[in-house]
Amino acid sequence: MGGKKWRVVCYVNQFYAQIGGEDKAGVGFGVKEEAIGPAIQFRNLLKDDCEVVGTVYCGDNYFADNAEKSAEEGLALVAALKPDLFIAGPAFNAGRYGIACGNMVSLVARKLGIPTVTAMYPENPAVDLFRKDTYIVETGIMASGMRDAAPKMAGIGLRLLKKEPIGGAVAEGYIPRDIILNEEQPDNAAHRAIEMVLHKLRGEPFSSELLPPVFDEVAPAEAVGDVKKIKLAMVTDGGLIPEDNPDRLKPNGSTTWGHYDWDTLMENRHFVIHSGYDGTWVMENPNRLLPIDVLREVAAEGKLGELDSEVYVATGNCASVEASRTKGEQIAARLKERAVQAVILTST
Repeated sequence: MGGKKWRVVCYVNQFYAQIGGEDKAGVGFGVKEEAIGPAIQFRNLLKDDCEVVGTVYCGDNYFADNAEKSAEEGLALVAALKPDLFIAGPAFNAGRYGIACGNMVSLVARKLGIPTVTAMYPENPAVDLFRKDTYIVETGIMASGMRDAAPKMAGIGLRLLKKEPIGGAVAEGYIPRDIILNEEQPDNAAHRAIEMVLHKLRGEPFSSELLPPVFDEVAPAEAVGDVKKIKLAMVTDGGLIPEDNPDRLKPNGSTTWGHYDWDTLMENRHFVIHSGYDGTWVMENPNRLLPIDVLREVAAEGKLGELDSEVYVATGNCASVEASRTKGEQIAARLKERAVQAVILTST
């Protein structure tokens, strides 16, 4: 390159831009012509070949309110910095942040024709939407995995700039893109297939070269019949809990849940532990999350048989599928104990 370095632009949300947390999630787009947040790591990792010329940032809520328009707004800021490589995130399991990163890398790659890379936890909702558009490095569920994710992102980005080949998803640490790669193997396909079958028959570990997708099948519940004769309960993943947090719910990645008498919960100090949304409006009026006031009116009018006095509370933010399944089974068992026949599940 004759001493000239490639130009890199990074994208982060309001938290990593050091503007603030959920209270600043509505902040619009901005740009700093320097490395901030994770971009500092990319600057250090790529310093021999690249320079980070700017960091574009945006609040998660601002982006989510109109993703398509926001992506175009962000694209204009990125384009003005004339990048050779665009890096977004990593977003880990933050859904809104993941959607923003996915939209940005997809649009930048399409419009500017430059390499892009991001990183997320496999269960981030943005993964299935954007994994075919760019390289998404696989991360752990929490931001503590930044140290592992950043070198992989930088390595893939640099090889894309140098037009060097990128290997398979498992070997390289990115989420499969459903792209067939030609790779030289010491044995032909027939020999490898027979070896896998023999390993399977002997109960030995083996790795398939083609993994089919696995989807959960959830049968719909039977109709409840006459709602004037049923007992209804309210369940939420919005994290409204007593101040002493007796069930040790976490603001993200929580594996526990709680059940609380509604009147007791309201009479005592309570708060929203969920870190994936701004709980201010719920604290002003908890019925916005769990409309107990309206449901009691409906029951009093004889349009509902009975409303359970307890509410069932979890925290959905960054929760793994397995943890959510376990919590769901536990909540369902409690509902059966209380002869509940139908549930309204509210989310954020």
